[in-house]
Amino acid sequence: MGASAVYQRVLGCVVVLTAIAFARSAEARLWSSENGHYKTEADLISFNKELVVLKKPGGSLIAVELKELSEADRKYVASKEAKKEVEKASGKLQTWTGIDGMKVRGSILAFGRKDLVLQRRRGKVVVNDKLFEDLDELHQRLVLKIVSQLAETKLEDEKQLTEWSKALGGQPKTYTLEGVLMELESGDQVGVPFFLFSKEDLEILQPGWERWLESEKDQGTRDEESFLMRSAALAYQRDRAERRQIERMKLSLLGAATGVVNIWEVGLRSRANGRPMRVLVTAENNVQAGQIALRQNPGFAIIGVRKASY
Repeated sequence: MGASAVYQRVLGCVVVLTAIAFARSAEARLWSSENGHYKTEADLISFNKELVVLKKPGGSLIAVELKELSEADRKYVASKEAKKEVEKASGKLQTWTGIDGMKVRGSILAFGRKDLVLQRRRGKVVVNDKLFEDLDELHQRLVLKIVSQLAETKLEDEKQLTEWSKALGGQPKTYTLEGVLMELESGDQVGVPFFLFSKEDLEILQPGWERWLESEKDQGTRDEESFLMRSAALAYQRDRAERRQIERMKLSLLGAATGVVNIWEVGLRSRANGRPMRVLVTAENNVQAGQIALRQNPGFAIIGVRKASY
């Protein structure tokens, strides 16, 4: 290959890489705390009335309270542009992998605990008051996988399921499933238990489940954990090479800077069940920063402190 041809190939690679880098930087925007003391570049992943989930250039995911962001950021989140950006990503069906390699296309909606009720009526199997034979093909496959696992028997088709159902007589058989509510391509909403997902997918879907489970009487907490799980799923599906958990980031302790102080990022983990959290603190040193963060967040332990400003 001649020197000219090599040069052209190298030049082409540089152009492509530059275009990719430009596209990525065009998507990201500069976000700021309400008082302007902290700024970070990040892509918008999702938002609701209380939280904004951002993806930083290194790939880490943070959830920030909307009220702790600058007025300009709050206006942007309320804009049609932000809504369009999020809807474009969230409207796409996601592909999830079962522990046995089975692919499932659908959108994750929420954490959930749902009963799967099977009954034999007039010689046919009924699933949650719907005939098995009328279910979408993918929905049928999911039911077969779930019942096979919980009944500890191998069921591969409707014929085998019908044969198995004879032992039920006319009585319903109920299995309580713990996992996520998923909307399939057909529009059917089905509860998919955690045990059906691959280990890699569980790293995205399962964090927050224990907190959701313990918050039976706190619908706000349950809604928050479901929102964060959906957001993590969206970010994961954008780049399958990255599996990131969402960390909460609190900006409320960024007080007015007086004297020689710095902004410190304190990493915290709940002593009970809960997501890791980052707290940004204005303090003179790392020890003081840790003390302030713990004082405002009882029940947490420090997992690291680093300087966020110089």
